[in-house]
Amino acid sequence: MASFIRTLGFRFMRRQGPRAMYASLERNFKAEDRCILCFFAGLVAGTLLANFWYPSFMEEAVYYLGLLDRNVNLNQGERLQLFYQVLRQRGIEVGIAWLIGLTAYAIPLFCLLTAGIGFSMGFVLSVITVQKGLMGLPVFLMTIMPQGFCYLPLWSILLLWGMQKGRQFRVPAFLLLLILAALGSACEAWLNPFFLKMVLS
Repeated sequence: MASFIRTLGFRFMRRQGPRAMYASLERNFKAEDRCILCFFAGLVAGTLLANFWYPSFMEEAVYYLGLLDRNVNLNQGERLQLFYQVLRQRGIEVGIAWLIGLTAYAIPLFCLLTAGIGFSMGFVLSVITVQKGLMGLPVFLMTIMPQGFCYLPLWSILLLWGMQKGRQFRVPAFLLLLILAALGSACEAWLNPFFLKMVLS
């Protein structure tokens, strides 16, 4: 939001006469600021939807928490299978986001994407909080740890690249994204269950 704060400036000009002073406020939202606003808008929308219509999603909430408990107790073969499944899903997501960045509608599409991510996070957090009470926030945080440290730079790079003018396809950058996706998938399969055990056991 730093760019947003910088662009909110007042310009004062003085002229001769009783109504000589006036002020104008410039608002120049950059693409990053719009994405951040869309993310928080989606976060609020997901939270409200989950709280007001929770009875409609009760079965899905129980199923989701059951998956978390199941992932904690997977054996090595099942974890390897989970890794391939997550890697395939993340690879598809990265590919789609990369293609979006190549289009002329990259900024509005990325705004929709970040709103969707915020909506999902707000919805899942609210559902877990209803089920777990005060332990809802710790459980939610453990569901995104430690893979969040891989996915956050991954999506930041994609968003910033997609919003640049004159962007080009760069093989090293794309390989870096794939490496981050693979590391995040590995964290989900092998490290994340360790963090979940701390709050689910």
